[in-house]
Amino acid sequence: MNAVIFHGGSQRDAGLERVHTQLRDAMQAQGWTVETKRLETMTIRPCTGCFGCWLRTPGECLQADDGREVPKAFAKNDVIVYLSPISFGGYSSLLKTAIDRIIPFASPLFKVVDGEIHHLKRYPNSPGYFAIGWQAQPDQEAADVFLQLVGRNIRNTRPPSHATLVLNATQAPDEQQVQIAQMVRKMEVKQ
Repeated sequence: MNAVIFHGGSQRDAGLERVHTQLRDAMQAQGWTVETKRLETMTIRPCTGCFGCWLRTPGECLQADDGREVPKAFAKNDVIVYLSPISFGGYSSLLKTAIDRIIPFASPLFKVVDGEIHHLKRYPNSPGYFAIGWQAQPDQEAADVFLQLVGRNIRNTRPPSHATLVLNATQAPDEQQVQIAQMVRKMEVKQ
């Protein structure tokens, strides 16, 4: 199985780097092929909202930058993992910019799902959707907002498997490792 980790933090954050290493190692121990896309080293411009990826070049953004790799990763991987420091209850600005560029993966057509309007899937298979939020200091309110945000993203994309985890620097590394291992097991339950 193939996975990509969209790393929305900085390599200078030792705690987040430890979580990244634990996650990558746990996935590789299960036989996964894991690629990490470090967003701080990529050039991803914000989505302009031009809808060219739907109308002019279906499935591909008109902007020729590293943002084109984002929907391609959704198309070719079994699992997508968002790893991000939590910023005001949301993703880091690096990760949010990358997430906004997945729109070419969705169809421009809509349907009603559980009383809500959602995009149709452009492709028959979708990857599993997993997110780990990182906090230098515990903040339950921000963690709750993050969990709700990821829950809405999950509802919108309807992945075959999903899980969300919030970790913080006050937790022992062993405790973090156990929670990450539990998440990786959920990745195994696919379609």
